[in-house]
Amino acid sequence: MTPLTEQPETLLSLYRISQAASSADSPRDAYIVVIGELQRLYAPRAAAISLINPNTSLLEIEYSLGYPTETKDLSIHPGKGLVGRVAFNGEPLLSNDVEADPRYVKLIEGVRSQIIAPMVSGGHIIGVLSVSREEKDAFEQADLDKLILLANESSEVLQSVWHRRQLANQSEQLKALIEVGQNIVSNFETHSLWETVTEAAMELTRARLCTLQLFDSKTKKVKLLTARPLNSEYTQQVGELALSESLAGSAIRTKRQVEFSNITTPDYLDLKDVPVDSEVTSCLSTPMIYEGKVTGILNVFTKVRHRFPNSERRLLQAFADLAAVAAQNAELYTRVFNSEERLRKSERLTTLGLLSAEIAHEIRNPLTVIKLLFGSLGLDYPESDPRHKDKQVIKEKFNQLEEIVSKVLSFGKAPEGIFTIWDIDELVSDTCLLVRHKMRQLKIELEHQNADQRLKVNGNKGQLQQVLLNLIINASDAMPDGGRLTISTRCETNEKGKQAVLYIEDTGSGIPENLVERVFDSFLTDKPEGTGLGLSIVKRILRSHHGDISVSKTGPTGTTMRIELPVHR
Repeated sequence: MTPLTEQPETLLSLYRISQAASSADSPRDAYIVVIGELQRLYAPRAAAISLINPNTSLLEIEYSLGYPTETKDLSIHPGKGLVGRVAFNGEPLLSNDVEADPRYVKLIEGVRSQIIAPMVSGGHIIGVLSVSREEKDAFEQADLDKLILLANESSEVLQSVWHRRQLANQSEQLKALIEVGQNIVSNFETHSLWETVTEAAMELTRARLCTLQLFDSKTKKVKLLTARPLNSEYTQQVGELALSESLAGSAIRTKRQVEFSNITTPDYLDLKDVPVDSEVTSCLSTPMIYEGKVTGILNVFTKVRHRFPNSERRLLQAFADLAAVAAQNAELYTRVFNSEERLRKSERLTTLGLLSAEIAHEIRNPLTVIKLLFGSLGLDYPESDPRHKDKQVIKEKFNQLEEIVSKVLSFGKAPEGIFTIWDIDELVSDTCLLVRHKMRQLKIELEHQNADQRLKVNGNKGQLQQVLLNLIINASDAMPDGGRLTISTRCETNEKGKQAVLYIEDTGSGIPENLVERVFDSFLTDKPEGTGLGLSIVKRILRSHHGDISVSKTGPTGTTMRIELPVHR
């Protein structure tokens, strides 16, 4: 007898099935090829590919020939019926009279003989191939042996197709994750950010519903911010919940993903954020973690019962962490924006203060002269003379004006502030951290080059950061189309001793030649909206720290400002 592997018809079927590993675009395409070969070899009454569902562990008909449509959704436990028995023990089976076999479960009419072969891959049973005929004693052992070969080849082909499909899906997910990540990181409006996060999670996982909740560590409550698809009634109904009332409670307490396989059971009735009318069954809650703390929860719901594989879990955790970082970025950006506004307002207030001080100073000199001259006139009138009272009023007004001028001049003096010891590179790094998102938005590459050694200075951190922020803002204004800003720290020694020197170098258009010598003068500016006080304030602050600032170089290719501060020993 010719071995099965040498029979032309068997070899042709095995070849055609093997070709599906590279030609099939989806598992369904591979199913069609396999069933087609079963039909060609056996001319059966019915044939089916039944696979074990990894989510339910049930044996389900994936593709069939000769079965009614309604039976394709039928699921049985491995061990039940003839096909279930093969799926359970992995032993092929030949039955030439199924009606006489008490284990047989009738799914269709007109079946008397059946052969079944297990589909095994990687040592695991993944399903079965079954072929049925109408007549009794329709199959021989050779038919079963042939089916075993086809089942083995089909198993390898399906694993190849699934693996290729999985790689394609992961590639699409990675691409989508990168695109969404870029979108999230550049989005600084929080409400729009949450919508982007939930919509992206829906797209990445093909879920039925996605919700996002923020966690307040002080009140120990979660607040539902958005849901996709948008359901305003559900959002308003859920609102703010205690952890005991929320599906997110477990993920927040454990700081780990928590999977709920079936949230339609009575066990979840007390949780107020479980969607009741949204046709959802399974849920994966993923914590949004930033610096070890849970800031929110991303919930993904599926329509059918679903076991989330590790690939989806890792994807959602990475996405949730990215969303947490993006949320912090948005908050930092808001703080930087507010700091910049306060800096601008401070400049305007300083303008008013300096202007008032200059006016008061100019008034005080002639006022002193007038007061002295008035006293030297020797005007002495009797008390009965009305001019005596006028003289007293004039003297009082002189004194009042002098007091006002003194108060204005006293108020105009800058307070000393609290001086402490700071590492200059740490101070620069903190400042760069505050402006990094604004620089990215302006397409400016910000680089900080540390000194070769630790340099400490004695100063007021807020004032020194004001100096750096002012210079960074000026540099960014000089690079409207983007560029590069480099802050480098050096240790230099001059006649004053050891100095911590900062070089702030931009690639802007440079300072106009006619302004270079007077760039630190008050009220000098070439900006329509400028006050002309930024650099004068910078110089005043640095001099109060026994330091100084100068223009190291400037030109069409950029400007370098030089700051020096005495090193604390």
